[in-house]
Amino acid sequence: MAITSDLVKHLRQLTGASIALCKKALEETAGDMDRAMALLKKSSEALASKKEGRSTGSGLIESYIHGVGKVGVLLELRCETDFVARNAEFKTLAHDIALHIAGVKPGYIDQNHVPEEAKEEAKRLFLEEAGSLGKSKEMTERIVAGKMEAHFREVSLLSQQYVKDPSISVEELIKRHIAHFGEKIEVTRFVRYEV
Repeated sequence: MAITSDLVKHLRQLTGASIALCKKALEETAGDMDRAMALLKKSSEALASKKEGRSTGSGLIESYIHGVGKVGVLLELRCETDFVARNAEFKTLAHDIALHIAGVKPGYIDQNHVPEEAKEEAKRLFLEEAGSLGKSKEMTERIVAGKMEAHFREVSLLSQQYVKDPSISVEELIKRHIAHFGEKIEVTRFVRYEV
């Protein structure tokens, strides 16, 4: 299959990857759009893992007030350089994440940021619930562990399905932008207010 510029543009619109990466992915997959998207996703995850140890010395604070002023969000999104922090696409990413936080109400950045008290309280509640099922101790422990994993994945920002595109998580959205900018990007904190 011939790799046309329209096909490359379409893949770029879907993934946000550079034109060169899109063209390379399409060439490697003989024009198969689904396989090219999977290849780009894999390469953006690999790039993101390489950037993991870098420090994020720049960034921005994004504020978002939803609708009639009943919900507000402050988000700190960090990157490595001021050049990226001032980029319009980075500002759009910060705005989109703040919009997601306003709508979906995550409680934590990721499961590593969940306080021990919250874990203990959830474990206590899930133990009570699972204990009433009359299962063995080992089975009850597995049920509780599974419920805790699912609960904290559901209330953690990075593992939530992105509100504007439920086919990806917020973490995948950020990884795509890491691949696009070639810099580490991370959510360092957020606060959601609701009247």
